[in-house]
Amino acid sequence: MSLKLLIDTLLPEEIPLFKSYLRKRNKRSSTKNIALLDAVVNGIEIKNIDTHLYGKSSRNAYHALSKRLHDNLIDFIASRSFETEASEEMEIFKLLLAARIFYEKQHHAPARKTLLKAKAKAQKIDLYSALNEIYHTQIQYAHLHKTEDLEILIADFEENQNLLLQQEKLNIAYATLKVKLKAPQADMQKTLLSTFGQYGITINNTLTFKSLYQLLEIITSAAHLISDFAGALPFITNIEQAIIPKIQDGKHLYYRIHYFYLMTNSYFRNRDFGKAQNYLSQMKTAMKEERGRYVDRFCENALLLKTLLDNYTGNSSKATATLQSHFEKTSKKNAPNPDLVLALTVFYVQQAEHKAALSTLNRLKHTDSWYLEKAGEDWLIKRDLVELIVHIELENIDLVESLLKRFRRKYKSQIKNDQRLEQFLKFATTMYRGDMDTVAARFRESVKSQLKTSSILKEDIFMLSFYAWVKSKMTGQPLYKTTLALL
Repeated sequence: MSLKLLIDTLLPEEIPLFKSYLRKRNKRSSTKNIALLDAVVNGIEIKNIDTHLYGKSSRNAYHALSKRLHDNLIDFIASRSFETEASEEMEIFKLLLAARIFYEKQHHAPARKTLLKAKAKAQKIDLYSALNEIYHTQIQYAHLHKTEDLEILIADFEENQNLLLQQEKLNIAYATLKVKLKAPQADMQKTLLSTFGQYGITINNTLTFKSLYQLLEIITSAAHLISDFAGALPFITNIEQAIIPKIQDGKHLYYRIHYFYLMTNSYFRNRDFGKAQNYLSQMKTAMKEERGRYVDRFCENALLLKTLLDNYTGNSSKATATLQSHFEKTSKKNAPNPDLVLALTVFYVQQAEHKAALSTLNRLKHTDSWYLEKAGEDWLIKRDLVELIVHIELENIDLVESLLKRFRRKYKSQIKNDQRLEQFLKFATTMYRGDMDTVAARFRESVKSQLKTSSILKEDIFMLSFYAWVKSKMTGQPLYKTTLALL
């Protein structure tokens, strides 16, 4: 990974922390690693950066400095993650590491006590990877503890390995799905069935809560890849039926909250707002458990779902006001959540407040590569489509021409494999050129027929929002009214 890409992964508030980290490590005041960091952040071209730093061309010195800064940045990101990560998994691995250090220092009693604490926590959340390491450590040092039954330990270790293997099959299935779903016109249901059959995966109540949760995460992630939540719904409801009896208060809190989030999002994307609202209420209740330890982690996820549900059930003003208030409170603390920024932009567009939409969109300051890593390609495509719509509405003709060319170049393969996207771009091109009245009848009728087919009933709600914009332009009706009518 290039130095610039690595630095772009830092949040604005992490830059000063990284500088402080470098100062503590620098043995000489003349070290130029902080100057190099500032140069990259400020956008100085790489080809001139050695002259900027040393006052003359010195590529060898620059490359050595760049390599050291690259390594320091990786160390900083890793150590900061270890220090700030509050998940149950990280707590378990910290305990495991501490237990191993105690054993190495011959402190056997605290080592065993710490290891058993890690084991109890790992069993509570079915963390098989950590349990594998814990059993390995218990077996390794079993001879030091008279009360340890080695045969039972080995049996537990082997049972956990089977569960770990099942988990790895799920991971492999997900990787396979991502490849298969890239194929043109991939069918969600057929692809899921063939992939699960390939790895012997069956959705039933014999699976653990953790495995069912993983399956749900895999299926919803696959649905995101091709915007087909309707095709994923039968699998999601099967998991729902199998997992409900396994949900226990006081256990799997992190995964329970995330399960409620995934179910809320899945039903929202399928336009079943009643079920979505029910799961969102359960999510909020679960977030309050254990003194609200996961409130900070999930508060923006819950906020996004709440405002989306408000907006698409006719309460646009409430949704907009909620997000405006959130940004006013958090703007000075952290970089804005990309999903929340995009949602508010869409809300403004639907209310024909295009200047406010552009102002909101301008909150997104990071590079495309940063957003690709953090939010995914689907998010990037939607952002660029919304940006295109905003500039068409503001009649920024020269910029629209540039955006269209860039979009077609940037997403060439996606457009080739998605007729809906190609059709939308054709309509957008017609719109910005201002020749709607001269559009060929065949094209006009093809758009109308798309909006009348039964497939629109299964269309993803976000794709439907783009269809609504097309239809509103053809009918002359307000966009928000048209959007709600299509739901």
